[in-house]
Amino acid sequence: MNPHHTADLLSAAVFARVFGSDALALLRRAAAAGVRIGISELHRGPRGLRGRRGGER
Repeated sequence: MNPHHTADLLSAAVFARVFGSDALALLRRAAAAGVRIGISELHRGPRGLRGRRGGER
């Protein structure tokens, strides 16, 4: 392993240590937003059938 690879690995380790918790928090927020969007789509129902009741046929 040459010194450049060692420096790259150390830089990646420091980056992960410093920004890892922030990255995880952003991923959690993105996942929560995706769940909220999915739930709102489920509650909204199929498009184009706003006034109709019942299932699809």
